[in-house]
Parts: sequence; C-alpha cells; structure tokens
Amino acid sequence: MAQAPIPQRIAPLSWRKPAFLWTPLGLALGIGWPLALFYDDVAPQRLALTGLFIVFAIALVSLGASWVLGRAPKARRVVVSHVVTAGLITALISPFVLTQLLENVASAENSGAHFTFDMAMAMMPLALVLGLPIALVSGVLFAWTALKPSATGASDLLDDGVFRGDVQPFR
Repeated sequence: MAQAPIPQRIAPLSWRKPAFLWTPLGLALGIGWPLALFYDDVAPQRLALTGLFIVFAIALVSLGASWVLGRAPKARRVVVSHVVTAGLITALISPFVLTQLLENVASAENSGAHFTFDMAMAMMPLALVLGLPIALVSGVLFAWTALKPSATGASDLLDDGVFRGDVQPFR
C-alpha cells in the first residue's frame, strides 16, 4: 500500500535570478571584502584572497555535492556552515602550505633560514583566529547575496489546504 509522499514544509534555497549576475556578485563580496580590511598591506591581501579562493572552491564543491545528493540547503545558515567548515579546513592546512612556501623562498634567496614542523604548528592558532571570522563574514555575505528562499514554502502549502486539518486552534 503506497502512501502519499510527505510534503516539504521548508523549501530549499534557490539561486537569485539572474544567477549569472548574482552569483559572481556574491562571490566578489565574499572574497573581496578582506581587501578593504588589509588596504595598506599587500601581503595579507594576497594571503586572504588566496585563502578565500580555496575556501569558496571547497564550499561550492560541498554545496554542489549536497544538491546532487538531493539534500539542497533549506536555510542560509547551512550555506554559511559549508563556508565556515571549508574555512576551518583551509585554516588548519594553511600553516603547512605557508611553511613549505616560505622554505622554498628562503632556499631560493640562499638566506639559510629553515622553517620547521614546529613553526607550522605554532602558526595554526593564528590561522584559526584570523581565518574563521573572515570565513564566517564571507559566508554570510555570499549566502545573503547569491541565494534566496524558494517561492514555494510552508505558506503555500497552508494556502492549498494540505495542512488545514492539522492546524489546532489555541485553547
């Protein structure tokens, strides 16, 4: 005996239309705002820009995978959590990548400086303290700019009379 499917009370988010305009604008706001934060120093600008490119690449891949698996985000907080999780991964990996990069630069300049694993571990709290708030603000900017609640929501279901019998009056 097949039962009727359970209706969705909360509709998934959808891309703001036209997507070719709002998605790049959301990415530009999410990735570009630290440039204004570090407007005097080019090195932190480049580091934040590179880090946020990596964060959004990971976040958009995980969001795409959740959409493909049929678990589209229903709230902006889910999108922000994808961005913050990607920021956490990037912040935890960044000291090791940065250490390797600095060691390559030092060996190219023949300065004799060596960067060790302990130095990378000492940089990890700093990367987390700086990276996670930046990822949070970037995720919020992106989610509010590029995505919107779908037009079919719980109010539409109530207007159709699907759940009218389930509504209990106040007693």
